[in-house]
Amino acid sequence: VPDFDDPAAIGIYDLNWNLIQNIQVPRDKTSEDTLSVILDDPCLVVPPDVCVNRSTYRTVVNLPFKAGGYTMVYQRCCRNKLIRNLPNPLNTGISIIGNLSEKSMRECNSSAVFNKWPPLAICVHHPVDFDHSATDPDGDSLVYRLCTPLNGPDSLIPQPNPPNKGPYPEVIWKDPPY
Repeated sequence: VPDFDDPAAIGIYDLNWNLIQNIQVPRDKTSEDTLSVILDDPCLVVPPDVCVNRSTYRTVVNLPFKAGGYTMVYQRCCRNKLIRNLPNPLNTGISIIGNLSEKSMRECNSSAVFNKWPPLAICVHHPVDFDHSATDPDGDSLVYRLCTPLNGPDSLIPQPNPPNKGPYPEVIWKDPPY
């Protein structure tokens, strides 16, 4: 498992996937934390070598209004070798995107914040009951959907800088379908 990127490369693209800006965002080392794995389900015992860390990246970018908006992209390879529903997790990356629409630029819209973090571990064949609600400072209506994650770089170039332009394919699931 790679260490946190420092810096993290964030690509800002226009509607036609032209790179507008490549931002190098340093990690805030004072924000790093090892999270406690708290289980409220007796079916699972946490192995002693499980460790979940988090870090924070912050920056401010001023972008002029642009027809079609912007897409911000962060990419990284690879995933945890214990993932069982991907054929090759050690060579399957992720592309995380955020869209800045014309409407949100006009309205100086804010972003929603999740009220709680999801559980760090779940049990096989047990239902997951988690309140994934969020709060929006503007009072906007929030809509959720489950989707297949977007694939990203492979182990040959695990941290493209700048991130590769889209569009991005979805990950391929191992059978049976997940």
